[in-house]
Amino acid sequence: MALSSPLPDKDDPVWSSPNGFVVRKDEGVTRLTGHETFAVKVTGEETDGALAFMSGLVEPGHGNVPHIHSKEDEAFYVLTGEFEFLNGNQRFTAHPGDFIYIPKGTRHAFRNLAQEPARLLVFYTPAGPEVFFLNYGSADGPPEPWTQEKFDEMTDAIGAHNMVLLPGDDWH
Repeated sequence: MALSSPLPDKDDPVWSSPNGFVVRKDEGVTRLTGHETFAVKVTGEETDGALAFMSGLVEPGHGNVPHIHSKEDEAFYVLTGEFEFLNGNQRFTAHPGDFIYIPKGTRHAFRNLAQEPARLLVFYTPAGPEVFFLNYGSADGPPEPWTQEKFDEMTDAIGAHNMVLLPGDDWH
C-alpha cells in the first residue's frame, strides 16, 4: 500500500534529525534509598521535563512509605518477584508483567513480598521526582535502613519535589 500524502523533503529535520536517544543497559546513575537501589536511567533534564525512568531493586519485605505526588503521575512495571501495592485505600498484589498506574494526587506505596530482592521499573510523567533520588540517595554501599535523622532530613526534602508523605496506620 502506497502512502497518498507527500513525504517531507529528505533534508527536512523532521525526516533526518536524530532527536531521540538510547540509554544502554549499564548506563544511568545508581542511588540507594533505605532498602532500595534505583538506577536513574532517564531524567527530566534529558526529556525536556516530559518523563523520567528508573529501574529498581527492592530488598525482601521493604518498599516505600505511602505518599502522593502533587504534580506527577507514576507508573510501575514489575519485572521479578511479587509486590504489594497501595492505591488510595486499595491493596493488591502485582506479579511479573503487571503494570500499575497511579495518577497524581493519589496515595500509594509498594512493598516487596518475595523472599529475595525483586525488580520493577518506575516511570514519572512529567519528570521531577527522580531528582530526589539523585540528590538524596547514597551513591555507594549496601542498601541499609535510614536512621531517624536521615528519615527526618528526607521528609523535609520531599516537599521540594512535589511529594507528601502519608504513612497512616494501615501500611506497615
